[in-house]
Amino acid sequence: MAAPPIPQSQHPAPPRPSPWHHTKDIRHASPVPGFPGPIALWVWRFVTHRLTPAGHWLLAATFFFLLFGSTSLDLQVFVPFTYVAGIGAVVIVAVLLMRPDAAVRADHAARVAAGETLSVAVRVTNRGRRRGIDWAVLPNRLPPTIDAAEEEGVLLPPLAPGGTARATLHLHCQARGQYTLRGWRVQTEFPFGLLRAYAFAPEDSPLLVYPRFTPLDRLDIPTGRRYQPGGVALASSLGDSFEYQGNREYREGDSVRDIDWRATARLDRPIVREYREEYFHRVAVILDTQVTSPRKPLTPGPSPSQGRGEADFERAVSTCAAISDWLSRREYIVELLAAGPNLYHLTAGRSLAYLDQILDILACLETTPTEPFSTLEPEIQEHLAQITTTICIFLDWDETRRALSLRLQAEGAGVKAIIVRDGPCTRDPLADAGTVGDLMLISRADFERGMAEL
Repeated sequence: MAAPPIPQSQHPAPPRPSPWHHTKDIRHASPVPGFPGPIALWVWRFVTHRLTPAGHWLLAATFFFLLFGSTSLDLQVFVPFTYVAGIGAVVIVAVLLMRPDAAVRADHAARVAAGETLSVAVRVTNRGRRRGIDWAVLPNRLPPTIDAAEEEGVLLPPLAPGGTARATLHLHCQARGQYTLRGWRVQTEFPFGLLRAYAFAPEDSPLLVYPRFTPLDRLDIPTGRRYQPGGVALASSLGDSFEYQGNREYREGDSVRDIDWRATARLDRPIVREYREEYFHRVAVILDTQVTSPRKPLTPGPSPSQGRGEADFERAVSTCAAISDWLSRREYIVELLAAGPNLYHLTAGRSLAYLDQILDILACLETTPTEPFSTLEPEIQEHLAQITTTICIFLDWDETRRALSLRLQAEGAGVKAIIVRDGPCTRDPLADAGTVGDLMLISRADFERGMAEL
């Protein structure tokens, strides 16, 4: 049974946290190129992880008094400077003494759709000898496209030595991809609220973020001149049977299981039941991965901040996910083919694969600057004799893509070409509308309106 469709999130994305926020991976959060040096990383971690907002004000006041006092010997600014610096020294000693000693165990789903919020169940155990006061648990070293909904973490109740508390964290996953959650952090601002004392709980856990898509209500599939031979027998061996056609006399090679014993006894000669073999449509979904524009920093979903080709590619992946979801809910055998840095070929059908496996591939799929069809075409030709329909999701329409569509059509397969592009194509698709199968163009505006039919 196919997995249920993943709906598009109807909730607005939370505001992006500051790059200085202390849940982010320092290597990605730093706005300064070449920042990660050992001393620079220590300073960055101290400013973002250790200092609270009140601590930032205290540090600013300390530098102000230091700078102001260094300009003149007549002013006794060293008095407030010494006072503020003394408070800072006491706070630092308190932080060293109040460092949490905790064990953290987190459980979360391995997959989530882009734009959705992932719930993480966290269990924190106090392993120290002191009572845990004002402890908070939060994620640590998050990837740039995953944000913590609770920016300051979730506050835990006071924990006696050996005590355990549970909390739920929420992570907003903005863009598809394969990620690793690096672990968690338990921190406290007790007792002065100026510096944080914290302890890391490193725990690498994989997370797949699926492309976001809107489930289709209708998909028009052009039918070719052939069907998938074998039908249910090749698609599944669980819970299916052929359609009963009638009885006939036994012939050598017939299965003993098909003998109709009542008819055999009545006619006094071997009689077998005859079944008619079913035929299935075998659909190949071909995804174009060629993007020649320079890659820009990834943002959640297609947006102007990405390169045009990257934004088109994200929309194409979402369109492919919607088509695969529609096919998985019906009696089709699906061949998914895509070639980026790696060649992906998945045969999906009843009891052969699930929608999750298709979405796993789409979550990890990357672009390629070179033309991918020289890699894909031998794989397509190997299975073309059994393919009824090909659905090609292109990022452009040019002579190469037109020639591929015509070859597939000449081989007897129905062709549906979907061009996902926000801008003019290399070749006008309208000029080939009558010669190359079913052609349609999806722009950014079409995609954002939501497509229930293709």
